[in-house]
Amino acid sequence: METGVQPMRKAEFQQVSKLMPGTAQLGISGYGIANRTQNVEADALLDRCGELGINCFDTALEYGDAELKLGRYFDGKPAPFLVSKVKADLELDRAGLEKQLTERVETILERLRVRTLPALMIHDPILLQVYGSMVTEILTKLRRDQLIGRAGVSFGANSDVQYAYCGHLLREDIYEVIQLPLHLWDRRAVECGALSRFRADGKWVVARSVFLQGLFFRQADDLPEPLRSMARGALGQLAEIAEEEGIAIAELAMRYVRDTDGVNGIVVGAERPEQLDDNVRLISGKPLSEKTRNKIESEFRGLPEMLITPALWNK
Repeated sequence: METGVQPMRKAEFQQVSKLMPGTAQLGISGYGIANRTQNVEADALLDRCGELGINCFDTALEYGDAELKLGRYFDGKPAPFLVSKVKADLELDRAGLEKQLTERVETILERLRVRTLPALMIHDPILLQVYGSMVTEILTKLRRDQLIGRAGVSFGANSDVQYAYCGHLLREDIYEVIQLPLHLWDRRAVECGALSRFRADGKWVVARSVFLQGLFFRQADDLPEPLRSMARGALGQLAEIAEEEGIAIAELAMRYVRDTDGVNGIVVGAERPEQLDDNVRLISGKPLSEKTRNKIESEFRGLPEMLITPALWNK
């Protein structure tokens, strides 16, 4: 284990809101299968976050001008806990990789108008597969130079496969923040043992895609093929389970992920302030019954990968 890096203290965990708004919608119009707003009013959303006590945000260099909007809004205000993500080319030598990552972090800092980024996540674990411990060494230097506060990794849809090749590297203390997809139809991060390992190592894990980019709220007949055929049965089962529990599908989805062992926070996007209000209400609800949790985990095993992987929907 690396020495000299201070893991996020328990008190810091408690100060960070459990709900972490994703900001892709701020920089990419029409992001998500259920979104309809083309021009999101960033200031109105961020104003409401402050009123609700939300003090952390997920962003990325690839999210259009989302970082610029966050930087302008929080300039001169108390700094929130900002998590950004970065990618790098896969055919670089050690010096080239360090130069590219450093330059991209400096760009993020300039866009966000901060001197130190609270947390930097590698946007795709393939970087660890290709470069191995070189990434860890560079991230450690970025932290030593006070460009970042802590580091982490954002897993893609096939979190189980990615964990298999990079999980051992994430045992290093500098990797404190982990983001991964987890929802009613996808428990790969649980079933491969990643979540239990991260929990044991004291990582701060935030789950995303809790509503599967809004697919849970769509009618199967409104979807394009082949998604329509694959989703019809699963959406019907989802509606039945929610009705049996006596709650809405949104409540079912949020509570299931929130109460999964090892999850510390949830990334959810929003287009309008009232959606933030809804998400705060959803994340504060009572736990699901054990019967319902068990039914979810048995009914939705083995769903087609295309159905649970948004990146495949346009292919």
